[in-house]
Amino acid sequence: MKSLPSPLIKICGLTRTSDVLSVASAGAHAVGINLVPSSPRCVSRDVAIDLCECARNAGLVTFAVVRNMGVSELQDLLAQVDFDWVQLHGEESPTLISACGNRGIVKALSWSGREIEAQVAAEWKRHLMKESQQRPCAMLVDAYAPNQGGGTGRQARWDLLWPRPDCLDGLPLILAGGLKPDNVASAIRQTRCAGVDTASGVETAPGLKSDALIRQFVQSAQQAFQH
Repeated sequence: MKSLPSPLIKICGLTRTSDVLSVASAGAHAVGINLVPSSPRCVSRDVAIDLCECARNAGLVTFAVVRNMGVSELQDLLAQVDFDWVQLHGEESPTLISACGNRGIVKALSWSGREIEAQVAAEWKRHLMKESQQRPCAMLVDAYAPNQGGGTGRQARWDLLWPRPDCLDGLPLILAGGLKPDNVASAIRQTRCAGVDTASGVETAPGLKSDALIRQFVQSAQQAFQH
């Protein structure tokens, strides 16, 4: 079980081992591997195995990005692919926690100011706070995208994240949604997040990362976290 690097810089939606190596070389800490069938960044389990092995050898933490998987399907995935963390990016029930084994858990939430979002966050916070005594846990805030779940390039409501709402307080908060090299520093300063996560913000096309953009993103995030 791997703890969450603090602060965390994560690049999500990796599809090529060459991009995994770019992430490691740039100084980021983690990669997200997308297994959501509707996503343009979704990879097969065989590719996920190769990406995880490459990431592990490069010293990176790996996240399985899943959405609304059933218990047996998730258990089967994690038996085949040795992820460090599970990122739940749908409308999952906290009962799915038991299917994650001893892996770290991050629950992704949209954050657009809707009351239902605060209710869902509060429910998950109760469960994750209990789980955090046994394993690392965190919350990830993304833009509201009911059909895609993430990776849209839209921004979450940063202005609603500081001061930190009670329903999000007490666990590390990872910020996602529309983060790019030219806005990630501002986002970090405005939200005081514990980590940042980007997919489309460092791409030339969905799933195809740019080495130059990755380096710019990581450098901007590093500088912001140091101040």
